[in-house]
Amino acid sequence: MPDPDLDTVVMQDCLDRWRAGDKEAADDLLRKSGARLEKLARRMARSFPNVRSVVEVDDVLQNSLMRLLRTLLTLRPTSTRDFFNLAAVHIRRELLDLARSYRNRHTVPLDPSDSSAYSPAEPAAPDDAGPESDRWVRFHEAVELLPVEEREVVGLVFYHGWTQDKIAELFQVDERTIRRRWASACQRLRRVVGGGVPGD
Repeated sequence: MPDPDLDTVVMQDCLDRWRAGDKEAADDLLRKSGARLEKLARRMARSFPNVRSVVEVDDVLQNSLMRLLRTLLTLRPTSTRDFFNLAAVHIRRELLDLARSYRNRHTVPLDPSDSSAYSPAEPAAPDDAGPESDRWVRFHEAVELLPVEEREVVGLVFYHGWTQDKIAELFQVDERTIRRRWASACQRLRRVVGGGVPGD
């Protein structure tokens, strides 16, 4: 959705200034997008139980922003939507790296079948750790490999907590198109994960 503090023109201006050597431009970009990025990082961290139990979300966000800034040196998002999708990719990658390194430590698993396609995923907290934690890592890795249109829908539903009608409005397509993309993505994810995914 449009963000009055970070519309595409403002974002592009920040990126152009930063590439031209203005060190304050990156600070401007992150300052304007910071609240949304922090909210995104907190939401995404909820589905990485073995990470959230040992690492502060602020640290995850800071490391993700470093990754993002390095990418922005060579890649120019064409819209605010692209910028936040790129940020989500880097937050997910940071969380995946941490999840792999903490895989054998104490974790709190999630049940991926608990969330629906119409609401943000809320983590459950069963007592058993290992296999479910591995399953969630596989899920997030599989999201990275989805076709772009499906990955965007999964990202908006699962990580941002958007409803399918809201996504259809953003993409300016029929809601049935979004439902088809979601169903196709879930089918692909189930094959990789070996079980239910959010929305099942």
